[in-house]
Amino acid sequence: MSFSASSFASSFASFRSCARLPLSAVLVATALLASAPTTFAQDDAASAAPASKDLTAVKKSLEDFVHYVLIGKADLAQAAGEAALSADVTDAELATAVDEGGVGEGGLGARLNKAISRSRAMGGVSDLATKIEDRVEDGRSALSRNPQRIGEAIGMLRGTLRERMIAEERLNAAGEYAVPQLLKVVVESKDTALELEATKRLVALKRHSVLPLSMALANLDSASQRKVIGMLGEIGYPHAIPFILEVGAASSAPDTVKAAADVAFKQLNGTAKDVSAQFTALARKFFDRDMTLVPNPTDAVNNLWAFDGTAGGYGGLQATSVATPVFCEEMAMTLARRALAADASNNAALAIYVASDLRRENTLGSDAQPGRYSPQFFATAAGPSVCNEVLGMAIDSKDTALIRDAIAVLSQTAGSNVLVANAGRTPMLEALGYSDRRVRLDAALAIAGSLPKQSFAGDFSVVPTIVSAISDSGVSRATVLGGTLEDRQALQSQLGSAGFAVLAGADNFDALEVDVIKSNGVDLVVVRGTVADIQAAVTRIRASGATSASPVVAIANALEEGAVRSAFANDRSVVVWTEGSTAESFRGAATLAMSNMSGSVMDEAEAVEYAVRSAEALRGIAFSGSKTLPISDAEGALLRALGTKQGGLRLMIAEVLALISTPAAQNALVDAAIGASGEEQVMLCDYAALAARTSGGKADERQLAALRQLIGSSEGATADAAGRLYGSLNAGSAEAVKLITR
Repeated sequence: MSFSASSFASSFASFRSCARLPLSAVLVATALLASAPTTFAQDDAASAAPASKDLTAVKKSLEDFVHYVLIGKADLAQAAGEAALSADVTDAELATAVDEGGVGEGGLGARLNKAISRSRAMGGVSDLATKIEDRVEDGRSALSRNPQRIGEAIGMLRGTLRERMIAEERLNAAGEYAVPQLLKVVVESKDTALELEATKRLVALKRHSVLPLSMALANLDSASQRKVIGMLGEIGYPHAIPFILEVGAASSAPDTVKAAADVAFKQLNGTAKDVSAQFTALARKFFDRDMTLVPNPTDAVNNLWAFDGTAGGYGGLQATSVATPVFCEEMAMTLARRALAADASNNAALAIYVASDLRRENTLGSDAQPGRYSPQFFATAAGPSVCNEVLGMAIDSKDTALIRDAIAVLSQTAGSNVLVANAGRTPMLEALGYSDRRVRLDAALAIAGSLPKQSFAGDFSVVPTIVSAISDSGVSRATVLGGTLEDRQALQSQLGSAGFAVLAGADNFDALEVDVIKSNGVDLVVVRGTVADIQAAVTRIRASGATSASPVVAIANALEEGAVRSAFANDRSVVVWTEGSTAESFRGAATLAMSNMSGSVMDEAEAVEYAVRSAEALRGIAFSGSKTLPISDAEGALLRALGTKQGGLRLMIAEVLALISTPAAQNALVDAAIGASGEEQVMLCDYAALAARTSGGKADERQLAALRQLIGSSEGATADAAGRLYGSLNAGSAEAVKLITR
């Protein structure tokens, strides 16, 4: 969407506070803006001039708040703070009230900052201070980005020295929001002096100018293209290179534009002139979430820039606001699209588009707006080789949700020649050893479904991984790292109470890595210690293939909590828990860490679903007689599961054991059949009979006696099934004769 100035200032003022809300709340704010007109239009309401309202009362409340905080009167400070926040003023007006009170030393702005800092030790006053701080910050942001103020600032560029200084300060504060109007001056103005000043301001904005200018470049006339190319070369940010090359390579480009593009390309230290490859490289940087490319990374929204010369506005340049959590994905898709337009055979660009589209959907969740074609459509239609690249990208970025998406697509479209190829990179085999249990299971099931006929690296782990979904159904494993033995024991007790199966902990990762590998990974690692200890431990955890993406709960003492949170502020895989907090909050921290990495903790229903899928996969392997994936590797776990599982899953296990048909499998099935009842007994008798027919095995006298007793005491379907089993065991005809003649 794009903005009208009337809605822009007031709506945007709330966005920074939205950054502290759930993503769905941010998206609601974004959706509200989506109904705005499609251009930066001239201001039409009071948001352009917030100072017109009488702000005397709110200034007084702010002054009182500052005074009472500084003299330690918490109750009076709270009353004054509540009065300031409840006043009928916008964030922009609140910021104006503060700034009109003076921003220099001794002014209201400086004293408010001091009071906010001091309020941190004043209980409820601290929360009020944070709200005031956020609203003032948001208000200043809205004021700086107000289109009318930006227009006024541009007009002041030809004024007195003081006016020019004010104009430059305002335009710098506006950042990329000033670019459309500055570009309009460069493109359309007949005032040479003003054009020169606008050009200087665009260059001074540096990286904030690059994306909007670059996105407009191809749509400008040749004279304006030369000017903008010159500015981009002077600014010096290399992410302008693809756009400059695109314009210079156009068949319609005049020699002057080609020459300007060559000069800028050299200024930016360009090395390759393949337009599609350059757009692909930039798209990959956005996919990798290079935050240096995000204009306003702390804002709740960022702008996608586009050019539409028919829609009016400033120089045709328009902004569409998107939630910051998906800005990089939106940009990666935009750039990948341009790369494909330049070279339709660019599979790397196609993989970036598919991966970004899937990740965008994962991030937005239920808030994603469905398009004509789903992300899954493009992932499947692009073909298995492209989706294999997507899987590799997902593994490299440790994006567990995207890894699972890619595996799901490959399981529907790829054969074993793609999944377990012995040449080149094989991301599916990497996924088989990934630190998230769902990923390992998904990968093993996908490989099993392809029934590979040739051996491959790691083939020995496929069947054990699959059968673990049956034997370990619903169990989440955790381990504890660091602290004293007593500390670890206390944490292990908490983890046990939270439902985790706990591996023995250690004071360093090297001491427990082997146990983690033997356990086929862990679902959670709990780390405690000093800031330095925790940082070193997390680094070591990430260096191990068994835990490279495992969620971590970092336990910090109260004095170091802030430092630990700061150290992992940008790492979603690490959740900080304060030592001494409640057991409930500890369980919440563990759940959050696992949800951040895997989407959710595996519940009983999901565990059962995996167990059923795994039993089906093992049945397929057993039927195929695969030499590459030996079904015998599952026998031990299945024999144990036959005695513990119930219902349909138990019968599925019995069927696989019947196909394995070893003496141990047959004996277990006969015992299970004898001990069962009803319809389950009928089916178990038939599975036991299948095993006996296949192996030619015989039952021991204990089992035969029990079967004779079952036959003698039953009738109908049960007697028929018991008879079939008895006959399959080749125990002779005496029992049949006895029953006939009695």
